[in-house]
Amino acid sequence: MKRILCVIAVTAAAFGAHAQDDPAVAPVETPPSACAAFVQAPSPPDGATANAAQVHAAVAEYELWQAQTQSTLDCRAAEIRALAAQGEARRNEYIAAQEDNQTRAAAFQAQLDIFSAR
Repeated sequence: MKRILCVIAVTAAAFGAHAQDDPAVAPVETPPSACAAFVQAPSPPDGATANAAQVHAAVAEYELWQAQTQSTLDCRAAEIRALAAQGEARRNEYIAAQEDNQTRAAAFQAQLDIFSAR
């Protein structure tokens, strides 16, 4: 019985470490963003042939695009920060559960040792 529990504990510890560190584990698919999609940048005017009105129109179009893009970038940055915080919370939860598992396994094994010694 003692050997079985030792094998189980070692296997669980090894599997947990392997799953966490194995680069061969399939990557997680990126969920869709709640932010606006990035839009194609406008083409710049041909400086050699454009007249003043065309340049002013192109600048206005560029400024609108730049503002939209910056808004999307800001939204994506906020998503990244939120996901990083969620990932850190999950990591801490995992570590706490792993430590609790090891503590409980050691306590259980100690009781089995006491039983076996009688």
